Amino acid sequence: EWVRLRRGDLLELECTADAVSKLRKLQGLEAEARSRLHAGLGARRRRRCLVEVVVDRRCPLVGQSIQDADTLTLYNAAIFAIRPRGAIPVASSPPAAEDDPEGLDSRAMSFLNRPDDDLVRPGDTLLLETYPNFIMTHSDSDHFALVRPIHDSAPPRTNQTKDRVRRVVAGLVFIASVGTVAMQKLSLLISVTIASLVLVAIQCLTIDGAFRAIKGRVVLSAIAAFGIGEALRKTGVTDKVADFAITIGQSMGPIPLLLLIFLCTACLSCVISNTAAVIILYSIVRNLHVADTGVSLKKMVIVIIVGAASSFGTPFGYQTNLMVWRSGGYSFSNFALFGVPLMVNPEPFTLNSVP
Repeated sequence: EWVRLRRGDLLELECTADAVSKLRKLQGLEAEARSRLHAGLGARRRRRCLVEVVVDRRCPLVGQSIQDADTLTLYNAAIFAIRPRGAIPVASSPPAAEDDPEGLDSRAMSFLNRPDDDLVRPGDTLLLETYPNFIMTHSDSDHFALVRPIHDSAPPRTNQTKDRVRRVVAGLVFIASVGTVAMQKLSLLISVTIASLVLVAIQCLTIDGAFRAIKGRVVLSAIAAFGIGEALRKTGVTDKVADFAITIGQSMGPIPLLLLIFLCTACLSCVISNTAAVIILYSIVRNLHVADTGVSLKKMVIVIIVGAASSFGTPFGYQTNLMVWRSGGYSFSNFALFGVPLMVNPEPFTLNSVP
């Protein structure tokens, strides 16, 4: 039977510590820590993280109340959730005030409550909200049998007024960055660098977060593609392919040539990244001449760009393909069955609309 959720409803969900981190980032859910000392952690929310620890019998928290345990003084942390020894991890929430106008769908994520008391005991698993230095300081401490950081567990920053202001400012920074590049006032590198520094300055993200956003594999594949393209040029492969394309262009016309370029780029981008496919194909078509083929370099570049974006035939063509491949339960044949028609679909529109 379907039950419609309403504002202020309390949800109890079975989950792991990693799931708690994801649940409290969902819009419409507001997580409430088990400890009353949570507010004492300060305002540096973007630097916090969740750490899962197993309480040892030598831990000074043993015997203290969960809500009032002195974690702030001892560890600069607050108990966000607890799983008693031998219990099933769940998410639960305390009652919310019915007249609270700001009430949301859920008010807390915690582990299963202990039926007999509310004290910390040896063997309990605590989910602490703290700062990264906790891991380095207490990873070898005899207070805990296990210390495990939860990846990407910084608390959400969406509900406060300053969070809304940051969203607006971030949007304006993005528009300004795109505008300055479009009007050729600044180069792309300078524009995005200034935008990134502004976002760090207004605390939208940390410097560590900015560097983590740089995808090393994507950068490396792009750099390697330049090497492949240069190798194809020096070994004469691009010249041979260009001669073959000129033959097609002279015998069959420009449309079949553009179709061949589109198909080659689309198929290549299904195996390697679309950035690498563009670099390799461009190293070939730049050797073609308008007088020989009847097609301008501009037209061929546009066709290459569209073809590189049509990497739907395999799960390896683009990062999002890989993201949904396993988690969505798709098979390789699903991409071939539905992706190949999507690859072919843009062809007539592209070839007829290229200026």
